[in-house]
This record gives sequence, structure tokens and C-alpha cells, in this order.
Amino acid sequence: MKTIGDIGEFGLIRQLAKHIPHAGDDCAVLPGGMLLTCDPVIEGIHYLPATPPYRVGWKAMARNLSDIAAMAGEPLYAVVSLGLRKRTPVRYVTELYRGMRAVAGKFGCKIVGGDTAHVRGAEFIVVTLVGQVDRPVLRSGAKPGDIVFVTGKLGGSFQSGKHLTFTPRIREARQVAPHAHAMMDISDGLASDLQRLVEASQVGFEIFSSKIPGKLPGALTDGEDFELLFTVAPRHAGKLRKKFHEIGRVIKLPVILLDGQPLHAHGYDHFLAR
Repeated sequence: MKTIGDIGEFGLIRQLAKHIPHAGDDCAVLPGGMLLTCDPVIEGIHYLPATPPYRVGWKAMARNLSDIAAMAGEPLYAVVSLGLRKRTPVRYVTELYRGMRAVAGKFGCKIVGGDTAHVRGAEFIVVTLVGQVDRPVLRSGAKPGDIVFVTGKLGGSFQSGKHLTFTPRIREARQVAPHAHAMMDISDGLASDLQRLVEASQVGFEIFSSKIPGKLPGALTDGEDFELLFTVAPRHAGKLRKKFHEIGRVIKLPVILLDGQPLHAHGYDHFLAR
């Protein structure tokens, strides 16, 4: 019998998508242009026990705000569920919320409720966030000939601490949205997230290592960057080159080429990571 460890996170998502037809983007798109997303942050996986709680709270909220950005949406409301040990200081929890409110407040998002539960092992935060969008930018819209961009530097997020301090690219998404054919945030590494666009859009990518803003292989595989990856038609690329990083182009054949060679690197996978 296959286990989740055999097929990995992305294999599991493919299995679940058979029963959830609209799965596959950074947020669920609901009637009326509403967006819904949910992301956990788990002690020992997404942050270390010694991480300041303000930064843990910031990251927990910012990850979800990044999902809203990836759909070119505006965040509205959040609810928060906490799994806490009995010995956790009350001050720790108030600092978690201070971090969450700080980054949510930058974008007019309000925390309106949630729940708490007792855990004996690792603590966790689960943020569920509601947003809205006029025209969602999906992963499935990339077209051959499109130019591929990322919004910022990739790689080394854990080593530098960026994964605890990043600002979600909501404002950048507003600039990109009128022209973007496909978009997502880079959470599991450029290599893995390009593959998600391949599967969603049924196209391929030719990427040039000299244009990737970051050192290889980390820029391809590290994850937790939370920059935006998007494609636009060539006629719209000129003005965007002044603000963002052009890294390649979309091709017809559903493969990923790095400097003309098939890309074999993979990003982070929760269930395959060692």
C-alpha cells in the first residue's frame, strides 16, 4: 500500500484534485469573486521553538496574504486557530497576535475570530483568510511566447531569516494583474513551482540561470521565498522589466529547460524532505 511518503505532497494533491475539481490554485475562487485560503505554520517545520513569537505570527499571516496576492486579490478578513501547550506563556500568545495584526494591517485585513486547542506536542497556527478579486489570475493561463518574471530575489530564505520577515507582494500583484496570464507565489522553490504551472497551463518553460535573481541551486530549490512568479505577453513586458526580473519564456512543449537542458532539480516537499 502506498503511503504519503511514497508519493509526496504534490502526488497527494494530484490524488485529492480528482475529487475536488477546482483545486490547484493558491486560493479557492468562490462565487462573486470571493477568495478563500488556509495555511498552517507548525513548530519545528516552519519555525524553530526559539523563534520570537512576533515573527511566528507575522509569518503565519503573511503566508496566507501571499496566497491572496498570487490571485491578484485584496485580503479582507482572517480567522485564526491555535494549538497551544498548557505551559505556553500568555505573553507568547499576545505576541503572536501582535505579529499577525501588524502584517494584516498593512493591507487592511482584519482578524475577526478563531479558536484554540490544547496540544501535547508541536504547537501550530492555522490562518484562514477571505479576500476578493475582480479578475483572478490563475495558474492555468500561461501561453507560448509569454515572458516569465519573478518579483524578487530567490533562495536562502531560511538562512537569512527572510521567511519570517517578508512582505507579501499584494501591491506588486496589483501592478501585474492587468497584464498577467498566469501567476502564483513561490513557496516551495522555483523548480517545483514552475512544474505546477506546467501542469496547470499545459505549456513549458525555458529559463536562463544568468537571469535568476539569486544563487543556484538555492534559488531553484530552497523555497519559502514568497515572491510572485508570473507570465505576460511580450507586448507588456517592457514596462515590467524596469521593476521585476525577467527569467525566461513560455514554450509549447510541456518541459522545463534551464539554459537549454532539462531541469531535474526539485523544490521543497513536506513529505519527501529529509
